[in-house]
Amino acid sequence: MAKRQLIRVTGIFLTVLISTVIGCGKKDNSTDTSGKTEIKTTVKGVEYPADFSFIEVPKPLSGNNPTYPLVKQDVPVCGEQFTDSRFKTIITRVTESPKVRQEYSRFDPFNADQSMILLHLIDSGDWRVYRTNKMPYEKKGNLVAEVRMEELRWDPEDPNIIWATRDFSIITMNMKTGKEKVIKNFKKDEKISPILENEDDINRITMKDEGESSIDKRFWAFALQGEKDDYSLRYIFTWDRDKDQILGLYKLDSEEAELIDWLGMSPNGNWVLIASDVGSGKLAGLNMANKELTEFHRLAPSTGHSDVGLDTEGNEVLVMQNSQTDNIDLIPIDLNTKAMTEDSGKYQEGNPIPIVKLYYNSESSKGFNGGVHISCNFPGYALISTHNEPDVKEQNWLDRSIVIVKLDRKKPRAFYLAKVYNTTVEYWEETHGTISVDGSKVLWASNWNENVGKEKCFVLQLDMPNDWVKMVE
Repeated sequence: MAKRQLIRVTGIFLTVLISTVIGCGKKDNSTDTSGKTEIKTTVKGVEYPADFSFIEVPKPLSGNNPTYPLVKQDVPVCGEQFTDSRFKTIITRVTESPKVRQEYSRFDPFNADQSMILLHLIDSGDWRVYRTNKMPYEKKGNLVAEVRMEELRWDPEDPNIIWATRDFSIITMNMKTGKEKVIKNFKKDEKISPILENEDDINRITMKDEGESSIDKRFWAFALQGEKDDYSLRYIFTWDRDKDQILGLYKLDSEEAELIDWLGMSPNGNWVLIASDVGSGKLAGLNMANKELTEFHRLAPSTGHSDVGLDTEGNEVLVMQNSQTDNIDLIPIDLNTKAMTEDSGKYQEGNPIPIVKLYYNSESSKGFNGGVHISCNFPGYALISTHNEPDVKEQNWLDRSIVIVKLDRKKPRAFYLAKVYNTTVEYWEETHGTISVDGSKVLWASNWNENVGKEKCFVLQLDMPNDWVKMVE
């Protein structure tokens, strides 16, 4: 996971009647017979009223938007749906265990048809796949597989396939058969094997946990990581799965190796992204590179919490907490993007594009005092979730909130989704909000402000309204 960076609307409330409560372990017999291809939401017992609408953030680039402090609510019972105290979205606690959470915010924990979910058990560190037809999701009868691999990513089309790495290989696992398949063993590659023979302490390929392949799984970018010198990286390389060909290979110097936080491909596979800390080397900051790793271009002088995605026009972008601007910015993955100098923090026309003001470094009485995570799984939108540490009072409109931002370069818009009943001390207690690739569900970790620092988290699921995209056009 990336290092944490704690740089230090008014609306009409709608009444929703709860007609039925589905408890944990009870079977959901609801089915969708519409045959439509629109965003699908499975709602048990609570329905959005016909006149439901999101509350829009009036000025996302202001630190002084309307605030909606938490309203005291009991800890939700697993399987019982409830409406958010402020924004009336439909939420369900979907796990019962006190130490389980979903995948990191950058990744969708659901498989292609949402019949399975990938969950992380905090105590053991294990990853497990469960069926989602009954709650709690992690109940024993739902268990499909224990997955002992790294950097797990669901296949975009086949609901039974999960992709992962182990040692020097890319592997898939079929959840239906339980069988693994080696897609590529780089130990046997003609360009990589000589490096492994000459540097015997290199122990794996990695994207440093946060990188991704292209959406279609064709293009990949990896680092070769050693065991000596604090597990430093030695090389980065790109691979074309269709041609089974190494496209680029780059040897890192010691400073470059130390700075890299994560690396991966852009969504459409056009560019390599290398996210590094502040420094003076070629790869310092946030960089894009061609797949041959011969051309590098800096997008930002430092790297913050971020995710890659597509804007409303289908262009590849990276949405990032930008310490130079005190904003969350939309950064085009484009050679024309001009990186801000570290001391100026001034926007140049067109890139990057500010979308949400954080107000960390402001004298405003409503400055933001939390942390953020970003999820761009659903094209055209970025989900922003926040978390606060103990004894931090709510004051900013983003405090203990989840919002969704439309990635329209000319007119970005933000909408409140939910309040976060979560006070964090440990990393795994942070919210880590993520949106599914079809835009139908939002998940986040919560301790409901209890057992703070003891990592007793469960997972909340927000079911988005059908056709919600039309509500925010």
